Amino acid sequence: MNETCPHQARGLLTRMVRGWQVVRHSLQFKASLLVILLIMAVATMTSALALRSTSLALYQNELDRTREWAASLAATAASEVGSLNREPLNRLLDTLVRTPTVAYVAFTDSSGRIVAAAEAKPGLLANVLTSDGRRVRMDMLETPRVMSDLHTGMDCVDVIAPVYAQAASQGNDHQKPIVGYLRLATNVGPTKAKLANVGDQLVRITLGVLILVVPCSLVLMRYIVRPLNKLALTARQIAEGTTDARADVRSQNEIGQLARAFNLMTDRVMQSRRDLLKLNSELEARVEARTRELEELASRDPLTGLYNRRHFNEVVVRQFAAAQRYGADLTCLMFDLDHFKEINDRLGHRAGDEILILLAHSISSQLRTSDLAARFGGDEFIALLPQTSSAAATSLANRIKREFTLNVANSFPAAPATLSIGAASLFATHTDSPEALIHEADVALYCAKTHGRNRLVDSSEVAGLNGSTALAHG
Repeated sequence: MNETCPHQARGLLTRMVRGWQVVRHSLQFKASLLVILLIMAVATMTSALALRSTSLALYQNELDRTREWAASLAATAASEVGSLNREPLNRLLDTLVRTPTVAYVAFTDSSGRIVAAAEAKPGLLANVLTSDGRRVRMDMLETPRVMSDLHTGMDCVDVIAPVYAQAASQGNDHQKPIVGYLRLATNVGPTKAKLANVGDQLVRITLGVLILVVPCSLVLMRYIVRPLNKLALTARQIAEGTTDARADVRSQNEIGQLARAFNLMTDRVMQSRRDLLKLNSELEARVEARTRELEELASRDPLTGLYNRRHFNEVVVRQFAAAQRYGADLTCLMFDLDHFKEINDRLGHRAGDEILILLAHSISSQLRTSDLAARFGGDEFIALLPQTSSAAATSLANRIKREFTLNVANSFPAAPATLSIGAASLFATHTDSPEALIHEADVALYCAKTHGRNRLVDSSEVAGLNGSTALAHG
């Protein structure tokens, strides 16, 4: 009996070896192994390419966002940098460095000397300073690049943007003198975290695919002739856009299960595609709405809520062209708050701001939806009245003047606030450009200021008022 057991063991081992040799040389094993290796290679390459494409897209987006942000900040702080006004710049920098994405930011004058600077972590800004610590090194202007800080381990996108001098006229920024520079660095840590998350997901997906492929390939090779050809045909139909194509399930074996799984996967992919299209549509709508909100905020004066001068200049060009095209009248009203400096000196700048807000409300409350009111600068306001004659504009201006006088009397009875108004219409002046129409209203406003203030002067009255003044002095 002792001799029988070793003999049986040797026979079992021999059969196992022979069985393995049969399996190893079989077409099913070779085909399965080839499929497994091929899918492993494809999955690995696809994951690597997807990760590389995602990385390039995310970093390029970060570079573009940092460049645009730096240019916007440089334009916003141009006047403070030009006048070396450090207090508002420091407030701006304190707000910026509280943002999680900002590593450091510095404003310098045209020679690179620091005007204001701030950093999210101590030591970050030292990487871009000169040895004396008073100047910022100027490397590649307006070309963002990724920098690494060895002490903090933070990777940043660094960019240098020139700060151009502000000018009254609109023009190319590069034709204006440079009054300073802005050096901005944003933390790309969140971007790296996103890439790491994408990489982990790709690895898990790849491993999941491989785990699914190994047993399936061994089973599918047994039925490699007809069932798989049908599945391949169905897959080609779906790839070519036949969304209702499904595998024909006729058996309960592994091929039938694969066919059902294939159909389920197709249904879910199509549902995911529909959900993705719906989500993309919703996202585009939200982005468009947010863009409109940001554009509206950018065109508003922060104190009064009226439109700013830049937006007014854009609208007046269109309205002037429309008035000329359709032969309609167009009237421009310019308002100036009399004794504004005296109000600020006597009652304080806060009261002066509140009176400006009262004036803005008095103007906007009397306008139609087609009219446009804007803060033109300082204590000057302007209103554009399409399809409005000079007489109608005069009546409107008098109503605004009365309402403003009443509002000031109720809120600031001690304020010597009166209103001077200049009016000019297209039919009365026959101007050939929107700038000329604004100029005529400005001349009328100046005439109102020089002839006692607290009055309305139409452009048609300017010559007579100036003539009477000259005659009186003659």
